[in-house]
Amino acid sequence: MISFAGEVTISNIAAARDDLAAAFRESDPVTVDVTSVNEADLTFIQLIESARRKAAETGHDFRLRHPAGGAVLEVLRRGGFLDDENSERAKFWLQGTAE
Repeated sequence: MISFAGEVTISNIAAARDDLAAAFRESDPVTVDVTSVNEADLTFIQLIESARRKAAETGHDFRLRHPAGGAVLEVLRRGGFLDDENSERAKFWLQGTAE
């Protein structure tokens, strides 16, 4: 599991990218926890979206631990990522795995 916390924005997105890349090199499922993110921007959403699409293309198990909330949910709404609640993208962000 990868947990992101605090600020995840363009100023530190390289570290988040590196964490995700390392997780994808493993054969285990990748679960991402974003519940402790208190500041996010579109670069973070785009990074997770890119990872989600890559996982779908390669058959890698990739999911959120909990549905997006707080700062992440706010950026998703502002960016129009949840406009179609039936899309795979919206399902990914809004459902989580409820561990």
